[in-house]
Amino acid sequence: MSLEICYELTKALYTVVQSDQERDDKIQQIESLLEKRQQILTDVKKPETQGEKKLAEEIMKWNQKIDPALQSLKLDIQKDIKQTGHKKKSAAKYNNPYADSESTDGVFYDKRN
Repeated sequence: MSLEICYELTKALYTVVQSDQERDDKIQQIESLLEKRQQILTDVKKPETQGEKKLAEEIMKWNQKIDPALQSLKLDIQKDIKQTGHKKKSAAKYNNPYADSESTDGVFYDKRN
């Protein structure tokens, strides 16, 4: 019973990963499905019948396609975070170009006083 539920959750996860929907919605659905599947995986036993073996093989095939897609999604998110940080630094430098300057070049101290 739990293998069939795991099969359905993996199938849903595969379709969500392959879809072209908005990234935030996609991430929420992926997180939800992964949590449900993780809970079910603790109850899954070794497949005994031929039908269960076929389901397990199909799940493994989908997992081989899901993993690279999730890695790609992770890299896209990391790239966006890095670009956002770079944009913040660029905007800060544009607003105050001398903020990072710690040199005292061009300063004249008058010692006569």
